[in-house]
Amino acid sequence: MKKIFFLISFLIFFVSINAQSNKDLVLARQYYNNGDYEKASQLFYELWKNDNNNEYYYTSLLYSYIRLKEFNEAEKIVKKQIKKNKENLNYQIDLGYVYSQNNDATAAEKEFESVLNQLVANQTQIRQIASKFLNIQQTDYAIKTYLKGRKLLNTNDLFVYELGNAYFKENKNKEAVQTYLDLLQSNPNNIVTVQSILANKLDKEEVQDELETQLYTLVQKKPNDNTYAEMLIWLFSHQQDYEQALIQAKALDKRNNEDGNRIFLLANDAFQEKQYNTAIDAYKYLIENKKDNTTLRRAKALLIRAEQEKITSRPNYTAEQINALQNNYTNYLNTYGKGIENIDVISNFAHLQAYYIHNLSEAITLLEEAISLPNIPKKAKNTLKLELGDIYILDDNVWEATLLYAQVDKDEKDSPIGEDARFRNAKLSYYKGEFEWSQAQLKILKGATTELIANDAIDLSVFIMDNLGLDSITTTMEEYSKAELLTLQNRNDEALQTLDEILKKYPGHALTDDIYYKKAQIYFSENNYEKAVEMLNAVLLNHKEDILADNAAFLLGDIYQNYLMDKEKAMKYYKLFITDYSGSVLLVEARKRYRTLRGDNI
Repeated sequence: MKKIFFLISFLIFFVSINAQSNKDLVLARQYYNNGDYEKASQLFYELWKNDNNNEYYYTSLLYSYIRLKEFNEAEKIVKKQIKKNKENLNYQIDLGYVYSQNNDATAAEKEFESVLNQLVANQTQIRQIASKFLNIQQTDYAIKTYLKGRKLLNTNDLFVYELGNAYFKENKNKEAVQTYLDLLQSNPNNIVTVQSILANKLDKEEVQDELETQLYTLVQKKPNDNTYAEMLIWLFSHQQDYEQALIQAKALDKRNNEDGNRIFLLANDAFQEKQYNTAIDAYKYLIENKKDNTTLRRAKALLIRAEQEKITSRPNYTAEQINALQNNYTNYLNTYGKGIENIDVISNFAHLQAYYIHNLSEAITLLEEAISLPNIPKKAKNTLKLELGDIYILDDNVWEATLLYAQVDKDEKDSPIGEDARFRNAKLSYYKGEFEWSQAQLKILKGATTELIANDAIDLSVFIMDNLGLDSITTTMEEYSKAELLTLQNRNDEALQTLDEILKKYPGHALTDDIYYKKAQIYFSENNYEKAVEMLNAVLLNHKEDILADNAAFLLGDIYQNYLMDKEKAMKYYKLFITDYSGSVLLVEARKRYRTLRGDNI
């Protein structure tokens, strides 16, 4: 009985002590989190004294003392831990940290150096010690730890990612870049991993410059090693400097006698970024250097497409340029035929005929012939139908356009092409003044799988709602949407007349800024830059806070920079844009143009 009594008494005592300990721990944490380190240190000291193997008690007590600047007390508890755990170098780092916080750099360095001298050839220990140094912001000692570990383990490609990150943290860009490039030297298969890591660091210009410098050195030093040329192509592409990327890609293509696919991919990226000159240069290289018929056909087709986009992306193209494009298309189709493999070429040629040569009947004939090709894939056929529907609108045959869009919508249910067809029909309803029907379709399209279509649907829907409001009279909107359709049909004089009539009949209407901006776009397309400037200034003067103001400011800068050749006024509007419209998606481009005009090295 006595034994049982003593056992029960002991258990009751143990539970009560443990309960008190838990209560003190909760209170100590609360004091610590609230910044009351004086009370926290008292409680953590008692907890640590009863259980000095508990790392949480020890660490909390140590940092409480440090925050209270009670460095003597902090030094005492660390030395006690060292005395009990001589093999654990973490405590020695703690001691160095206490000295560093007490502004005793010499004593701190002595402890840190002692830790380095005691390292052994053990990866786990090295990682732990380096991590400890990083935790106390001693990044330089973390680097020394990794380097010492490499020597001890006699392996130079260990700790690459940790070491590279540490170098970047210390702004030692040269060493960081070299660390990752050394990894490629030992194993070129790591190129994707290295690119992924460096991509997150390339927002800093100095890192880009350092990487470019080292890569050029390595390319010259090891001309037969493709890895560094591949890295240069990747870097220039990342910077959207496709001209320089193409130089490296050509060198690799020639050296390795490649099939040209690398050049095609790069040209496509340049084209997507509207760097048409580089895309054209790439396709011409392929035509001059490749003998394979498929490659030649593909390169020639894409060359015409790039030349067409380059010429028509600006309003000041000439009749001679359009005629040259027409001849190129005719020669191409005479050589390679109007088969399924050239559907894209036929579609592009039809687009040129309709929108720039204004030969609608020829454009319609081209598309109808292509749609009728035997064994044409469904997706290709429906894409051509969308293009044909657009041209029917130009030809003022709205009913045929509606039917084609509806066919594609039905045939491509819930696919991006089907959603595109539905949006075009919704927009056509808007042009015709059928706003309720248009809104019903746009409501569905707000959840479209294609982000671009969803955003366009939202924009048009908001535009209709904002300008109709609660007003049941839709006359003004009907006239404006009619003007938009006339503009689309290249009936600019009628469109301008309609817009002017709205301004006269409905002064101060919510559509006023849209009307000025639409007129500016029409004048711009006709190369009437002075009138375009007048309309855009009307937007800025009277509607500075409206949604089109940032577009107006940017377009003014563009006109003065690229068409009226007035550098000072271009800078004026880009600066206005940067100052007043910092939330615009065009901000980066505006800033880049402003800096270029100012003469900055970018």
